[in-house]
Amino acid sequence: MYAGRAPLPAHIAEVMGAEPGSEVVIRRRHLFDRETGRPEEIGASYIPMEIAGGTFLEEPTVVPKGLFLCIEDLSGKRYTTARDQWVARLPTAEEASALSLPLGAPVMHVIHVARAEDGTILEVSESVWPADRIMVIDEYDVEPTATEPEAPSEV
Repeated sequence: MYAGRAPLPAHIAEVMGAEPGSEVVIRRRHLFDRETGRPEEIGASYIPMEIAGGTFLEEPTVVPKGLFLCIEDLSGKRYTTARDQWVARLPTAEEASALSLPLGAPVMHVIHVARAEDGTILEVSESVWPADRIMVIDEYDVEPTATEPEAPSEV
């Protein structure tokens, strides 16, 4: 949908620890079901200028491999940690229209923050999907004995 330099939206600047309106490279996309043509996702990736500025990531073309691999190549750093923030909410008017949603249908909105080993943010991406088409599976080990948490719960 779009690739190029643009100001950082406030909700993304907050998770990046940056000033709203700072210039970044943004790659916006709308994804559709290949068989039905039904809209399935609205997404965007926000990449720091020091990584993507002046590169092919500013061009509105399909990248030659997974975006994260392109970012690793350009930055010389590897993705090592990620934090995903999931929110169920009602869509904006633009989202409802783009996803062909009926009135009152909820969406799932995820903001994904990817960092390198040194803590550098390599990319922040966000995606919005119709909530009735999402399944979240959370699988993890359960410790045999309770331990004190290192930080308070965010719930």
